[in-house]
Amino acid sequence: MSLEHFCYVHHTGKINFLEQELKLNTASKVIDYAGWYNLVESLQKSWKNAEFICAANFFEWMLTFAQKNNISSFIIIKPVENYVFENILKLQKKLKKQNIELEMREDTQSFFISHALFEKQYSKPPVMENFYRYMRKKFEIMVDNDWNPEWGSWNYDSENRSFDKKHQATKLFSWDKNEGLQKAEAFYNFELKIFQPTKREEALLMLNYFVQNHLERFWELEDAMYQNDPYVYHSMLSTSINFGLLSPKEVVLRVANTDTALNNKEWFIRQILGWREYMYHFFQHYKDSMYLRNHFEHEADLPDFFWSQVEKSDMNCLTTTLKQVQDENFSHHIQRLMVIGNFSLLTERDPHELNRWFFEYYTDAFEWVVSPNVLAMSQFSDWGRLATKPYIASANYINKMSDYCKNCSYNYKEKYTEDACPFNYLYWAFVDRNKTAFEGRQPFVISNLKKIDVEKVQELKSKFMKKL
Repeated sequence: MSLEHFCYVHHTGKINFLEQELKLNTASKVIDYAGWYNLVESLQKSWKNAEFICAANFFEWMLTFAQKNNISSFIIIKPVENYVFENILKLQKKLKKQNIELEMREDTQSFFISHALFEKQYSKPPVMENFYRYMRKKFEIMVDNDWNPEWGSWNYDSENRSFDKKHQATKLFSWDKNEGLQKAEAFYNFELKIFQPTKREEALLMLNYFVQNHLERFWELEDAMYQNDPYVYHSMLSTSINFGLLSPKEVVLRVANTDTALNNKEWFIRQILGWREYMYHFFQHYKDSMYLRNHFEHEADLPDFFWSQVEKSDMNCLTTTLKQVQDENFSHHIQRLMVIGNFSLLTERDPHELNRWFFEYYTDAFEWVVSPNVLAMSQFSDWGRLATKPYIASANYINKMSDYCKNCSYNYKEKYTEDACPFNYLYWAFVDRNKTAFEGRQPFVISNLKKIDVEKVQELKSKFMKKL
C-alpha cells in the first residue's frame, strides 16, 4: 500500500528542558497550526492521500493507522528540535515492540550541513569566524576562483554601528490573513499582532520585499534601536526559516545574487550561513551539559515586569523592548542581547529562567537557537565556550545605538547620582566582581575600573536591586 501522510500533532504546550517546564507561546502555536494546515491543503491538490490529522497521542494514532492499513514501517524527517527528537526516539522503541519500523531521514532543508558532517569536520565547535569562512568556501558564497573573499575581506562587522537620527519608521510587509491562519487564530482565540507568513508563498513574497526594500540599508542600521520603529530594516524572516517555510540556503542565495553592495549582502548572509548554522551545531555538541552550567552562580528571579505589562521598569529601553515582546513576540537581536540580556546579566538573574522566558515569548524560539544564544552568549554561563567575553554595556552604548535615553527618567551621563542610569553603576559593579572575565580579552576595562568609585557603584547597585 503506497500512502503519503502528513500529520499535525496538537501541542499540549508544555516542554521540558531537564525537567524545567516550558510553555510554548500561543503565537508560535498559531503559526505552527496554520502552517501545517496550509501545507496539507496544498499537498492535497497533488497528493491524493495527504491528510491533516490531530492526535492527542502520537503513538496510539500511528499504531492504529498501521494496523488498519497493514503498514509495517514509517519514514519521517529527523526533527531538528532536540526535545522532539528525544520523544521520537522513545516512540521508535515503542513501535519496534509492535514490529513497526520508524526510519528517520536527515533533514536537508533546515540547515546547510548535517551535524554528522559538522562533527566529521570538527572535533568540537571552532571559532565562529573560522566556521563561517569554511561555509563560505564550501558553498561558494561570495568567494573568487582562489577561494578568497570577494573584495578582500571576510566580514564587515566593524562598520554596522550606525544610528541615523533622521530614520523614518519602516514599512512592514503585510498580506491578508489566509484561511489556515484564520482557523488557527479562532482555535486558540488569539490574534497575531504583526504579520508572520504561514504559507510558503507568503514567505517568498516577504523575502522579495526585504531584498527590494530593506536590504540596501540593513547593513548600516542592523544594530540600531528606535522607540517608534522596532523593526528598522530587519527581514523578519527568522520565523519563516525556523518553521520551514523557507530554506536557509535559498534565502542566502537570493541575497547573494542581488545587485547591491557586498557589505549589504555579507552582513545579512553571515547571520544565516554563519551564526544560525553555527548555533545549531554548537547546541548539538554541548546540549548534554549546557543546562548544567551557571558560571557566575546567578540565581535571582526575573522581575515581575518580564512576565506582565501591569508591572513596568523605570528604564525606558527595557520597558519599550519588553512591551514589544509581550505584544508582538518579537524584537531584533540587539534588543535581545544588549537590553534584555545585558540587564539580566548585570542584575544577576538566573540564566536558565531567562532562557525559559525567551522560549516562551518569541515566535522564532527553537531550543537549538535560544539556549546557546541566551545561556552561552548573552549570559556567559558556560565561561567562554561560545563567547570570548561577557556581552555587557553601560548606558553609553544604549544611548549611542538608540533613541531610548532621551525619553527616560534616568540620566545616561551620570554614574554616581540617584538619577544615574542603572546600566552605568551595574556595569562597573559587575566588572569589579568579575575581573577575571575581562583581564585577557579586555585589559582596558580593568584599567578603567581603577578610575571608578567602586564603593559608590556597589552602593547604588544594592539600592536598585532592592527595588526590583
